[in-house]
Amino acid sequence: MDAPLASIIADVFMTNLETTLMDDLINAGVCEWHRYVDDTFIEDGDKLEFLDVLITRSTGYQLFETTIYRKPTYADLLTNYHSYVSMQYKNGGIITMVNRALIICSTYTSLAAEFNEIRRIGLLNGYTSSFIDTIIGIKLSQYRKKNNDVIQSPQSGPDVKKRMYVEIPFIENATKEFRNKITHLCNKLRLDLDIQFFMKPSPAVQMLYQTKDPTNKKMKSDVVYSIKCTQCQHSYIGKTERQCIKRLHEQGAIVILLFGV
Repeated sequence: MDAPLASIIADVFMTNLETTLMDDLINAGVCEWHRYVDDTFIEDGDKLEFLDVLITRSTGYQLFETTIYRKPTYADLLTNYHSYVSMQYKNGGIITMVNRALIICSTYTSLAAEFNEIRRIGLLNGYTSSFIDTIIGIKLSQYRKKNNDVIQSPQSGPDVKKRMYVEIPFIENATKEFRNKITHLCNKLRLDLDIQFFMKPSPAVQMLYQTKDPTNKKMKSDVVYSIKCTQCQHSYIGKTERQCIKRLHEQGAIVILLFGV
């Protein structure tokens, strides 16, 4: 929908579709139809896969139940526990799945089943059961506490700390030691700061070496070039998507390019 009128055209088309075909859709078994522009939520039967949510009509046909949906092509891959990356990324992979389960799963049965699925995926990627269960326990406790606590308005005034995000390279123990020292100094000298660290993984080995020979200047394409007249002070500036040498040859400037005459 890059065109300015795309959303209007889509809305007109879908409105016409609903007007002319809605009776046929109902006769075909469509129970629910909700639309926003051209995104539709259609219930046809008892189950519906929508993004990463599996929506099921309950037995009494009064409520919808939701749980996690994974496509058949899902490969059960996470950042391997033995990968040389910060523990933040390893924690994040499990935490993300647990948070998603807590938000989407509408029953304790589906939530328990999803936790078992998270354990299975984690074990396939080198995570230990204790590691996964610890994260599940922490996030579950936080979720319950959040739902039980009374919602309070955000703090304001001088007691609120200013949050600062800092990116540092990941060099295992050296990174942890550096982070702890900075945090300790900040707690002593700058009580108004809340520093959040992000560990940047080391670059891949292939990034340290050239895998291709550099392209010769006259063989480059999609360039802007300038041709200066040898008999006066005028010059011509052009642009081409083809190789520079071919375009200059067509304009009779090949001698200038090769020999600098």
